[in-house]
Amino acid sequence: MVDIFRGYLVSMEAYGGIEPTPSNSMIVVKIDCSQDDIRITYNTDESYELRITQELGEVVRVSITAPTAFGVRHALETLSQLAAWDDLAGSVVLVNEVFVSDRPFYRHRGLMVDTSRNFIQLGDLYRTVDGMSYNKLNTLHLHLTDAHSFPFDSPSVPQMAVYGAYSERKKYTVTDLKALNEYANTRGIRIVPELDGPAHSAYGWQWGPDYGLGDLALCVNRLNRTNVCIGPPCGIQNPVNENTYGVLELLFSDLKEAFSPDVFHLGADEVKFGCWNITEEIVDWLEDQGRGREEVDFYYLWGYYQNRTLEKVDTVYGNIPVIVWTSSLTEENFVENVITPERYIVQIWTESSEPSIASLYNKGYDLIFSNSDNWYLDCGYGSWVGDGNNWCSPYKGWQLLYDNDPLEILANQGILNPDPQRIWGGEAAMWTEQTDGGTLDGKLWPRGSAIAERLWSNPPGKWRTAEKRLVHMR
Repeated sequence: MVDIFRGYLVSMEAYGGIEPTPSNSMIVVKIDCSQDDIRITYNTDESYELRITQELGEVVRVSITAPTAFGVRHALETLSQLAAWDDLAGSVVLVNEVFVSDRPFYRHRGLMVDTSRNFIQLGDLYRTVDGMSYNKLNTLHLHLTDAHSFPFDSPSVPQMAVYGAYSERKKYTVTDLKALNEYANTRGIRIVPELDGPAHSAYGWQWGPDYGLGDLALCVNRLNRTNVCIGPPCGIQNPVNENTYGVLELLFSDLKEAFSPDVFHLGADEVKFGCWNITEEIVDWLEDQGRGREEVDFYYLWGYYQNRTLEKVDTVYGNIPVIVWTSSLTEENFVENVITPERYIVQIWTESSEPSIASLYNKGYDLIFSNSDNWYLDCGYGSWVGDGNNWCSPYKGWQLLYDNDPLEILANQGILNPDPQRIWGGEAAMWTEQTDGGTLDGKLWPRGSAIAERLWSNPPGKWRTAEKRLVHMR
């Protein structure tokens, strides 16, 4: 972490473009850290105090006090932003009298990057981690897989990437992801992997019959999708094939090797029942359970899938928190039957006016906000299916992101004094149907800085008070 700070100073000198003017000045940095945590988790104390004083002569003393190494990291980040190249002085200059006492308002401050719709090269992910670290964002949520491709090269189930990756060059190995995770951890960022299911599962799941395991996914790439599935492409996991859960357990185990996450994301949104309803294997299973083909029967089946999948998560990870997106399963009539508040955190992707947000809070669920009306970064571009603009248009400017306040959303629904421990924070979502490494930076930044300040300090003011800071931050 100290070496990263030194690297910042070197880069400032390089930005100056001239040889620094010789100086007798000396900066003395003293660090006092009371804990030896080496992994950032969702419970890590990220607070810090930073004091800068100038003594007689040319000595500037910097004192950093923090309970964890990650508080120290944030203090060094702040220190680097109190320094700048000065053309007149011909050197890096530092503010010489400062006291900062700082801590994050929310524990979950993140970006979600979809690596399935378009493959995102490792170099682009490393650069994204760098940008997040400058802004004190602490969670990179990787939407690793979807119906379009399966880029995770699982050692235990290599067929997933063989059948699902776009090419040999568009895969992540465990070694790749492990190195990315270490790089991120050093910069105060934890990676939360998402293995989406049961919907959003097509390419990568279609190899079962070739290996004698039966259909692991159903309706894969079915062209007539009406009332059958979300897509394109079409595809949903087969919840009545026991081999599906064996494959999931192997994938969970390999992802543990890559990330050792303290929380896992199961996706679990946009399930349409049409595919299950036209599949004989599913209908026969429901009949054996004394069930029919009504909506309530398919919710029973979806609940069966979630419970079986959670068993596999617990087998591999132990009793860690699990995140799911909002969906029809998290609505009033079904949520408590399957998605219990003791185990599940719900990530809001529906609009901020959706009444289920207050309902979920009142039922005891912890919440993460990614409401699509304000925190979706892919909006405002041409439709990728059909003509016109994409579904969540218009474009979300940084002002909208900045003013999106989770507490205000809850207050508008009658929740005036929510338990801060149950509002984890939020993520801006970068879905990649129309994004790759060539456009990623321009869509993430500087808008990501707006959500970063909202989640770090939850300031009382609106975007106008932050405009000058955003210009400097960019």
